[in-house]
Amino acid sequence: MKASSIYALACVGVILVLVSSCSLNDKPNFTIVKSAIGAAAEPSESAALEQLSSWSDALYAAANQSNRQEAYLLLQRIEELAATDDVRKTGTPAGWHAFDLSLQAAKKAMSEKGTTTLWYTEAARLKLASDAVNRPEAPLWLQYEGVLRDDSQRILTAWQSQIEDRAMAAEAAIGIYGEHLDRLEVAALMQRDAGELEAVRERLDYMKEVVKAVGSGQLRHETVNSALDRVNASASALFKDPSDEGEPAVAEAIPPGVTVGQRREGSMQLAEMFIAAFVMGVLGFAGWRKYRGGQEKGIPISRNKFNG
Repeated sequence: MKASSIYALACVGVILVLVSSCSLNDKPNFTIVKSAIGAAAEPSESAALEQLSSWSDALYAAANQSNRQEAYLLLQRIEELAATDDVRKTGTPAGWHAFDLSLQAAKKAMSEKGTTTLWYTEAARLKLASDAVNRPEAPLWLQYEGVLRDDSQRILTAWQSQIEDRAMAAEAAIGIYGEHLDRLEVAALMQRDAGELEAVRERLDYMKEVVKAVGSGQLRHETVNSALDRVNASASALFKDPSDEGEPAVAEAIPPGVTVGQRREGSMQLAEMFIAAFVMGVLGFAGWRKYRGGQEKGIPISRNKFNG
């Protein structure tokens, strides 16, 4: 074969290799383009969720300062943003329904006098819910697992105390537990089945009735411990990741040995959000004890003064 023929065949081979390489690269290049388009679309959703969380934080701060004008303006912005498709892609229908109800409750309470505590509570619920959809991997509401555990221990301590009115003390502690449960409700519904939250509520209500029944001699003392165990079991199920039957949800999102508070700089925020309810419960019980003591000593106490 002539040298010119060999050279021509070599050229043809090189051309075929180049064409083949180009055709093989067509698909990966298309994939890269699609990925770039998808990445460009994602910021719209994430930015909306970030904005929702930011406004909810500002709403909670305004409520904490009793700034009705700023709070009402933020509520309007949150309501408009929360209605968009980009925001509602995250969370659950039940969660967003509860979110809408909380928004309306806050607006209604804000338009009336003497309702600062009510719209403050709704602001806290909205803050936790917005945080849950914005940071679903480690939401702030999961820290309430420890809070409810402490509440449970407080109920048990009150019930096992030797004071005459231990039933009333236990009921006051149950009330604090219920307030904390109300606080996390909307956030929990964004990530959990509504039945799990309802189970905790039903068992807490049942326990309250058991405490009253035992106090009046209708049930045995041990019944309270059993009812409290059921409350604890339901609460534990609420905080577990639905896709995992082992570890609690907190452990799913955070490495071993690291708490949610370490992962998120939110421990102080949480303290602010539940300590008020605890203090109010303690003061309420202390006021009741003072009223009861006054009755035993025959000291008249004005009902209006006590309620004020």
